[in-house]
Amino acid sequence: MSDEIKNEEQAVNEAPAAETVAAETPAAPIVRKRNTMAEVNALLFQEQNNKGRLPKFNIGDTVRVYVKIKESGKERVQPYEGVVLAMRHGGPQESFIVRRISHDVAIERIFPFNSPYIDKIEVVRKGRVRRAKLYYLRGRFGRAAKITERVGVSAASKQKAAAKVQE
Repeated sequence: MSDEIKNEEQAVNEAPAAETVAAETPAAPIVRKRNTMAEVNALLFQEQNNKGRLPKFNIGDTVRVYVKIKESGKERVQPYEGVVLAMRHGGPQESFIVRRISHDVAIERIFPFNSPYIDKIEVVRKGRVRRAKLYYLRGRFGRAAKITERVGVSAASKQKAAAKVQE
């Protein structure tokens, strides 16, 4: 009986030794290419780039953003008009905040510049402001929240002048 136990012990001791030798010499290591966040952002930026399609506008301008909305399998375009409160820069994550007042309730909406849901943007008025962020408008309504227009740079007057030139 002791011979049988010794044989089993030898078999058990030899098996792990064979496994450790195989573990020390790995077959082919699996190499996975990992994309950095910068590479992912660059790919997204290429796919959804709206640069060149959108007009230049600044904080304080009144803009009309035409947003694509999907409802029951159909797609329609809805305008959203308001004052640009702030802009965030940063490549593909660029965005801007538009504030509008509807039925005495202020609504703010964040639009990414590179969103595929933005159909187009029209600049309605150019505002004259001295701040980078207009968060102080959040506590104001009516006339107190009004932004003065830049004199002689009205977007509407530019459009009218361009239309006259084309005729």
